[in-house]
Amino acid sequence: MSTYAFSRRCRGGTSLLAVFFVSLFAVLAISFTAMSNINVQMSRNHRDVKLAQSAAESGLEFAAYLVGSYVPPTDAYSPNNEVSESEARSTFSYFACHVQNLLYGSPLLGGQGIFWDVNQGVLQVPPSGGVALAGDETAGFCLRFEFVAASGTEPHHLLVTSSGMHAEVSRSVGLTLPIQKENEVLEYAIASRGRMWITGDSIIEGDIFSGWNRTDVSPFNMTSDSRVNGTINTVLTLEEIQNAGAFQLETLDEDGNPLFDENGDRIYGPEDEIQGQHEGINYGVPDVDMPGMDIADYNTDGYMDLVENTIPVSSTQQIEYFPHVAGDYTLPSSYSSRQLNRHVYENQTISNAVLPYDRNALFKNCTFEGVLYIDCYKSATYHYNNVRFDNCTFNGVIVTDTPQDLKWMHNCLYFTGSATFQNNYMEEATILAPHFNVNLGNTNPVEGETNQLTGAVVGGIVDVRGNAEINGTILSMCDTTLWSSGYVTNIGATLGDGGSETTEPGDVGVIHVTPNPNNLLPSGIVTPIVIKMDGNSYVEY
Repeated sequence: MSTYAFSRRCRGGTSLLAVFFVSLFAVLAISFTAMSNINVQMSRNHRDVKLAQSAAESGLEFAAYLVGSYVPPTDAYSPNNEVSESEARSTFSYFACHVQNLLYGSPLLGGQGIFWDVNQGVLQVPPSGGVALAGDETAGFCLRFEFVAASGTEPHHLLVTSSGMHAEVSRSVGLTLPIQKENEVLEYAIASRGRMWITGDSIIEGDIFSGWNRTDVSPFNMTSDSRVNGTINTVLTLEEIQNAGAFQLETLDEDGNPLFDENGDRIYGPEDEIQGQHEGINYGVPDVDMPGMDIADYNTDGYMDLVENTIPVSSTQQIEYFPHVAGDYTLPSSYSSRQLNRHVYENQTISNAVLPYDRNALFKNCTFEGVLYIDCYKSATYHYNNVRFDNCTFNGVIVTDTPQDLKWMHNCLYFTGSATFQNNYMEEATILAPHFNVNLGNTNPVEGETNQLTGAVVGGIVDVRGNAEINGTILSMCDTTLWSSGYVTNIGATLGDGGSETTEPGDVGVIHVTPNPNNLLPSGIVTPIVIKMDGNSYVEY
């Protein structure tokens, strides 16, 4: 075969090969273009999803603003620890009115109002469409609040759903908003309107607060053997304390910061009023009107519905004095000590009973079940109750009437000997005694004996001594700033108001206080019904 003939035959194969590669490259080009378009669309979709999610979360932030700006009206207060369904529905109505008034004519809604159905328990902002986000007219959110009645362990609450939109994509997120009584004070382990001593082997598992606003005497005195596993909060500013020059709470550098050594341990100076370990001092804390810090917040009349018996007059009576000579109740410690004709009750079990005023009783080796209600005149001057409990057991709660002024020698709960608290009646409180002088705990502690108290311990002034385990908040609600230095909330020391059994400085026990912010406030403290934000309930739909 000639060379010419062979080359003519091969020329056709080259054309076919060229056509094949051209077709292949065309297919690849189309594929790459399609893939690029898909990637662009996927990126756009991802962007729209993220923007819709962000819009929904912006809606939740707006819902938090609406809830945070809501102030309950005066008729939305309750003395009961649990919110009834009617109270919760009324709160939802008050909140809807608040939102309506707040957003009336707002440009956020584009001229729309809100949708509110009382019977269905639904509030929608806005009724249709959404609140447009600034700078992007294609993005926005709408909010839906729905009232949900209590069921099982779930309290009455609002369910807020925020639906975010961008282009054709939408995302929804939600939160649960519990409707409950305000219990801000329970976030503290100890809250006092007056001064506070912490000494002995006292461990406080949480923050403490003092509303003492005088600059001539320190709001806190704390010894080195005690510890606060939380912050120390005072209404006094650092500048007020430094300008007065009467005391200092801690050693600070020239910039007002605490000093630490090379090991990171806080440096304490000999002039520091606070010597024990703590997690920092907050100055200038707002003296907010926390429920439970004023006598006007209390109405304990409802407990009278729970008592079934009246403790009768006792045929056995004896004279004692308060304050008394250490170790002898029958001798006054000073000319101003109050003489008390005590009605004596011994070895009795008392259930759901009221102690009438002017009994000034002495209970010896008695056991109390349910509610013990201690009556007095609200004037607190003429008819009162200074009650001493000696070696008694408490399987319930002690509640008092609400004297309008603190008369510490008149109205007093005084625990001597070995007091045993085993409150299995209610978890919200063990002692609810506004404007009473509460001397709690054995001043001569016995090793192995510990008072167990559950829930709030409320008094005008509270002393805790001996061995005590308190799972709740100690609340000394009386404003004592009218008195220069006395009337101290005392945790640990047996020295104090003269009512102690001993004045030996080393005669102290072990005190452990652990608050529970999740507790309900006890009934008898009148507080507003509020709407809370529960961040742990966040969900995505």
